[in-house]
Amino acid sequence: MEGTLLKWTNYYNGWQPRYFVLNETGILSYYKSSELIHEGCKGSCLVVACEVKVHPHDPLRFDLIIPGEQFFCLKAKTQSDRQHWLVALGSWKSQGAKSTIKTRNTLNNNNNNNNTSLLISHLNTIDDELKLKVQELRLYETVLMQRIHAVKSISNDTPTPDVKKLDETTTMLNVTCDAFIHALDECVKLATGGSSQSLMLLSPSSSINSNSSLIQRKISNEFNLNKTRDTTIVLPKQFVYRTFFSEFHYTFSTLSSLSLNEIHSEEFLATCEQYLELIDKFNATTFNTFRSDAMNNINKLRNKISTNPKKFQTLYSIINDEISTQTMKEKDSATGALLWLRRSIHFLACFLHEFGQGDKNVEDAMNKAYGQALKPFHDWNTRGVFSVAFRSVPSNEDFLTSLAIDPNEAREALFERQILNEMLEHSTNMNVVVRKINDFYIEHNIELDGIVG
Repeated sequence: MEGTLLKWTNYYNGWQPRYFVLNETGILSYYKSSELIHEGCKGSCLVVACEVKVHPHDPLRFDLIIPGEQFFCLKAKTQSDRQHWLVALGSWKSQGAKSTIKTRNTLNNNNNNNNTSLLISHLNTIDDELKLKVQELRLYETVLMQRIHAVKSISNDTPTPDVKKLDETTTMLNVTCDAFIHALDECVKLATGGSSQSLMLLSPSSSINSNSSLIQRKISNEFNLNKTRDTTIVLPKQFVYRTFFSEFHYTFSTLSSLSLNEIHSEEFLATCEQYLELIDKFNATTFNTFRSDAMNNINKLRNKISTNPKKFQTLYSIINDEISTQTMKEKDSATGALLWLRRSIHFLACFLHEFGQGDKNVEDAMNKAYGQALKPFHDWNTRGVFSVAFRSVPSNEDFLTSLAIDPNEAREALFERQILNEMLEHSTNMNVVVRKINDFYIEHNIELDGIVG
């Protein structure tokens, strides 16, 4: 599991976003950002050695403690996000501890062949697993109390409680209850199995020897049971909200699997028109010029198609015609129009990718996208215009609200997670199509590098 969490650094810098990665070996590492992973981690800890504590008052915070060594104070973006991290850390603690216990017992069994040692070793296993499950229960108990308090708070907040907010909170309460009951059930099974084996320890050694085959079978069955009893916690159901993206009639996902000579020209232009509507959500009049330029390029391509609709049904046929007639560098050529339309779509794709990762505000995501897609092709004057435009973009909250069909849903934590996932999915498909056009231009040496004012 990986993602961005806030980490307490010091009183001067306070909470800072850091990119955390929980790998397959149970080591939790953090980096300054996802883009700087190549610089190496800033710190790490072994999850099995940590104590996971949920903050009693802050619903987003949880701490990782290694007694006498490290202390990580962390905050998730939403309660749902924190729940996912707690489940992942708790599950790995359980699996990692079982793995360590089994390894130790394997060594003990190799050195001690008598049944008494084997039985004691098995009881130690049960004892260690029981302690681990009790820790897990305490963790879920704290979260459970917070969920119950949240439900009470929403119910008593106004004469008419917010039904949607109450539904989301009770869903998270159900998830926590399932996890708590599952952990409690395992505790009961471990405790019951351990007590029956303890009675066997009280009998004379001769009795143990005479029943060695029974003990071996019982121990074998216990270990087989442990192997199949994985920690499975039901996560929240998938909420599906109506969003700016869900209302699209045309999407790049339908084009991404096609080759350039299969992409229908009119469908491509209609798809671009829909995605360019995203510019309206930026609330900056300075972006009107950017949208006008993109629409002007779409009109140039449509004018080219109108000269021979049957011939120019695909993007490939349009550009290939100008390559054949050597008109691709003429003023108002379809080749130049598609080039700049591609760069505009690439800018939007980069923005959706950067913002969709959830660790940047609108301005930062836009600045980074501009540097990747458009800045190299703009002169200093045009760069200045865009720089001013970026400072007038909306806040994250206002931007997300503008993407919701029902603005009230934008305040829900699960809406944010859905819309960010949609952004990443759409940006991926947009970039696939952009790359195909770009590769074609490079292959035929028609990539224009001129700077525009």
